[in-house]
Parts: sequence; C-alpha cells; structure tokens
Amino acid sequence: MTSCARRRVAACALVALGLGAGACVEGSSGARPAEAPGACAPGAPCAVPCPAPGCVPAPPGPGPAPAGPGPIAPGAPPLPPGRDPIGALDVAWMRARALVILAELVAALPPERGARVAGIPLVVDDRPGEVNAYAACSTSGKAAMAISDGLLEVQAWLAQCKATDETFGTRTTPAYIALIAREQRPGQPLVRPPAGFFAPEHRADARKLARQARLFEEQVAFVLGHELAHHHLGHLPCTGNGGLSPGEIGGLLGSAVPLLNQPNELAADVWGVDDTLAAGARRADAGWTEGGALLNMEFFAGLDSASPIDVLFGFERTHPPPALRAPVIQQAAAAFRLTGGQYPLF
Repeated sequence: MTSCARRRVAACALVALGLGAGACVEGSSGARPAEAPGACAPGAPCAVPCPAPGCVPAPPGPGPAPAGPGPIAPGAPPLPPGRDPIGALDVAWMRARALVILAELVAALPPERGARVAGIPLVVDDRPGEVNAYAACSTSGKAAMAISDGLLEVQAWLAQCKATDETFGTRTTPAYIALIAREQRPGQPLVRPPAGFFAPEHRADARKLARQARLFEEQVAFVLGHELAHHHLGHLPCTGNGGLSPGEIGGLLGSAVPLLNQPNELAADVWGVDDTLAAGARRADAGWTEGGALLNMEFFAGLDSASPIDVLFGFERTHPPPALRAPVIQQAAAAFRLTGGQYPLF
C-alpha cells in the first residue's frame, strides 16, 4: 500500500476512535503479535519482567553496549554525571532507561489499569535496521511488549538533533530525517550522520544535554505508554503476565504482520499521551510533555514525504500514518490539561 493509500484509508478513522476490538493473529505456531516487526534470527530475542509499579531499581555501573540483545538491565540513571549516553548511543543505558520509564508509566495509570499491566515483560529486538515497538500475546496467552534497539537509536539521534536546534538555532533535525529518507534501506544497519554533523562546541553544552535527555525520555514514554494501552484497553486477548520461555519470545518476533486497527491505534495514542503527561507530573523536575511524541511523528512524516521506499521500517507497517496521529496527540494533550489531568473515559 502506498503512502497516499495509507492516508486515504486513515481518513475516516477519527470518527470511530476507541471502538473495535483487537486480537492476536493466529499462525501455524499459535497467537502472533498484534503488531509484529518481521522475522527474528533464531535465539536472538530475550526478555525480563518489568518491575512492580513505582519501583525504580538501582542504576548499573557504566559499561560498553552489549554485543547481543541480552536482558534489559534493571535501571539506569537519568543522566550520568560526566557522560553523554544518548550522544554515545549507549544501547545498554538506553534499554535500562526504557525499563525505568516503563515502571513510571505503569505507576501513573489508574490503579485498576495499572494492575492489568504490572509485570508485563519488555522484549528486546536487536535486529539490524529494525525500528519498531509493539504489544503482543505469547502462544500461551501471556502479555508482552517489545521495543527495538533501532527505535531507541533513532530516538537518541532525534533528541540530539532537536535539542541542538532549539539551543543553537541549527537545522540538524530536518537534515537527519532527510539523510535517513535518502540513504536508509529496509533490513540494513541504520544510517548514521557523518563525523562533524554536530559542531564540536555544541555537543557538550549543558543546556543541550539536559534538553536532549528530556526529549529522549518523552519519546520513549509515549511509545511505551501507547503499547501499554493496547493491553489495559483490552485490544489483545492476553490473560496472564510473567516470564516467557525462549520459544515464546521467538514467537513474539515472528513474521506475521496483521492489518491495522485504526481506532484501536488512535485510542492507544490518546492513552499513551495521557500516561506520559501523568507520569511526568509525578516527577520532581519539570515533567514530560507531548513534545517527544510529536518529534517521532515529525520523523515518520518526513520519511513518508521524502523516502523513495514506501515502507522503510516496521513501525510504519504497524502504526497509522503520522499525518493522522499528530493531531490526535495534540488534542489528547490539550484535553488532559483542560480537565486537570483526567484520563479518558474509554
């Protein structure tokens, strides 16, 4: 389906927001993910249980990025003193930070919804060039979520670019998006900007580092809040949480890609935004906004308009077009603030 066709299919989805039911897609090996990125190399994926609501585990010591997927480490500091793990594309730190953010999102949900998703494992997809996140059911009916190292890397680059642009008036964000649109190919390692893409004097600026940390967290929070919503809204028929066997984990990263359920996706966007704002409001700092979610939409909208390849990343196959999602994100954030932080009724 072309980008234009996807936009035409999405045109009427807003009127049905929140209606419809999601389901796993049955394959030869059982239930498949509601949003799946593609085939997985044997033995590649792994998972660990998420912490209980409100739990923020102790940070690990610094170390090199893991060679393989490995379990997500149980915690990471928000910004290690003297280090720039986002600029360094520290995969171990980014995975660990995602787990901490997930715990904050679960803790910020209404109690009955938080109870439905507490303990859902977060699966790592480390396949080169895979950029995606999704909610899924295992073959035994257990709930799970996945995020790819590729998506975390893209979000790290976007955070650096946007923070640099806001601080110094540069235009590295559109330059990065144009680079990916022009040179990236499906299934290949992610294209990275060349040396000197950022001015050396900009890289270590304290204002820029603080802003990029916030933008990275906001992006991850929205993506994970969206996938959590698929579970607590009942879009998937999973009935149990807990650990997954290697076979179940491999099945989560299978090749079946179901048709989009636009109303469910947009409902998950609303809850993902609201959960991000609610979790941010519980922090001692200035909290989170919808800015990270809109930055992700800017990236994928840029690919839609400039890439010669119709579907470059798995994320585009499993989520509605950004031209539809961005207004929903903005309206959800405005409604959340207008109502004093009330979650939607659906």
